[in-house]
Amino acid sequence: MARLFFSLPQHAFFAPDIEIRCRTAQQLFLALDYGGTLVPSAPYPEVAYPTPALRALLSQLAQTPRVKVVVVSGRPLSDLCAVLPVRGIAYIGTHGLELRTATGETRYLIPPGAFTTVIACLRRDLTPLFAGTPGLLLEDKRHALALHYHLVRPEEGECAMAQFLAVVRWYQRKGVALEVIQGHRVVEVRPLGVNKGSAVQALLEPRDNKTLVLYMGADPTDEDEF
Repeated sequence: MARLFFSLPQHAFFAPDIEIRCRTAQQLFLALDYGGTLVPSAPYPEVAYPTPALRALLSQLAQTPRVKVVVVSGRPLSDLCAVLPVRGIAYIGTHGLELRTATGETRYLIPPGAFTTVIACLRRDLTPLFAGTPGLLLEDKRHALALHYHLVRPEEGECAMAQFLAVVRWYQRKGVALEVIQGHRVVEVRPLGVNKGSAVQALLEPRDNKTLVLYMGADPTDEDEF
């Protein structure tokens, strides 16, 4: 196990006691955020790809006795599994709405059907606002919508975000249970009450005090896990 953990970036062990606890844990639950942690941050999701070395390392970790690995992302579950196919690891997609266990079972934290319809309506209302602006991307995650504005001027990004929020707030005033989250030059709407932390907890239960949980993340949405 030690050799594998030394393959992780050096900043992963910013305190010596973390490395010691990982080496000596009876069981290790290793949860890793995808974008910005396992792969560098990118303007758009489709250009953030894992390296062969990363896939090999995750595969080794997944096959290591007493280690469970879960990769966490705001991406849809299907996209995450397609871009990072590693046997034996679990996945959490769409900020916690969707999860797939290491044995391949897919689960949802809340019934997704109703929100698929809501998100489709939101997409219909939002698409005309941004379709003609180069550098803006409205990403449809089926159960969530994200507006990326990395490639426009700051003032254009602020204006686009304000338009996005105005539409979402109209739905909220109508009683639709939606939540807005903001990242680095991206704003997203998702069902209220869904987050990465609740999904990680669902994969942890039941567990005993022999399991050490280690989470690595680099985005404001990772605060839920911490």
